[in-house]
Amino acid sequence: MIDHTFVIRTYSLEDFERFTQFEAKVNAYERTSISSSPHSLIETLGLPNHHPEENLFIAEKAGRIIGYMDVMPEKIISRAVLSCFLCRGSNEWNLFKSLVERALTRAKELRLNRVHVNISRENVKARSLFSEVGFCFVRRFIELKLDLSEAYLPDLSSIPFRLDSLKRGEEEKLTRIQNRSFSDTWGYNPNTNEEVIYRTRLPHRSPADIILAYDKDKPIGYCWTRVFKGEGNAEARTVGRIYMLGVDPDHRGKGVGSAVLAAGLSLLRQRGVDIVQLTVDSDNGAALALYSAAGFEVWKTSLWYEKVLD
Repeated sequence: MIDHTFVIRTYSLEDFERFTQFEAKVNAYERTSISSSPHSLIETLGLPNHHPEENLFIAEKAGRIIGYMDVMPEKIISRAVLSCFLCRGSNEWNLFKSLVERALTRAKELRLNRVHVNISRENVKARSLFSEVGFCFVRRFIELKLDLSEAYLPDLSSIPFRLDSLKRGEEEKLTRIQNRSFSDTWGYNPNTNEEVIYRTRLPHRSPADIILAYDKDKPIGYCWTRVFKGEGNAEARTVGRIYMLGVDPDHRGKGVGSAVLAAGLSLLRQRGVDIVQLTVDSDNGAALALYSAAGFEVWKTSLWYEKVLD
C-alpha cells in the first residue's frame, strides 16, 4: 500500500534555493569528495533538453524535501538516466517505489526504450532497492585517481602533434571530435553543439579547459579538464578532473591519447590541482592501459543498472 503522508510533485523555479540546500545535505551524508554547490546545481537544472519542470520529481513531507528523482532524457539513444536520493525513514520503500513509478511513467511518455541508473558498488541498499523494482546490472565503471605531485609528466615540446586550447566560437570542432571518438562507446549519447556551448560557458568553465590535438588543421583528439577549486571542495587539496578524453577512430594507436592526456594533466598542474580524478568503463582496456601508464590508480567502482521498458 502506498504511503500518502508524502507528496510527489514536479520541480518549479521557486524550489531552487530549498533544493540547493537539500543537495548540500545529500552530499554531506554521502561524504563525497566534491560537495554540491549552486554552480553544479545550475549546470544540472539548466542542461539543454532536460526541462526539470517536467523531469525532476520532488518528494515532500510536512513541507520538507525528503527525496527526489531526476529523469535525464537521452532521446538519440532512447534511454533515460536516473538520479535519486531518499532521506532515511520508515516510509523509505514506499517513497522509493513511488518515485520510480513516476520516473518510469515519464520515460514512457517520452517514448524511451530503457532506463539506466549509476550506483556506487558500496551502496548495497540502493542496489537492492533498484533490483527489487526490476533493474538489472549491465556495466561496471571505475573511478581512478592520480596524485599530481607525484606524477611524471612528459615534455610537451616532444609531442609530435600540434596542441592548442579550444577557442570560443570553435565549439563545433569539439562536438564533431567528441561524437566521432565515442560513437562506438556504450551509453554515449551524441552531443549537440548547443550542449557543448552550454557546458563550456558555465560559471567557472571555459573553452580553455579543453586541449585539442591536431593533424594539420583537423582535430584528432581532445582532453576536457575541470578544476573544482572554489566550488565547495571538501578536501584540503585542490581536486581536478579529466571530464572526457577521446581520440578520432582513424588516429588511434598513434599516441594521440597519451599526448592529450599529458597536456590535460599539465594544464591541471598549472592551475594548482593536487588530485586528478576520472571515470572509465571497465571494458575499455585501451583507456585503462593509458591511465595506468600515467600513474592513475583505482579509487572507487560504480555499477550501471538497467530496466527495459515495455
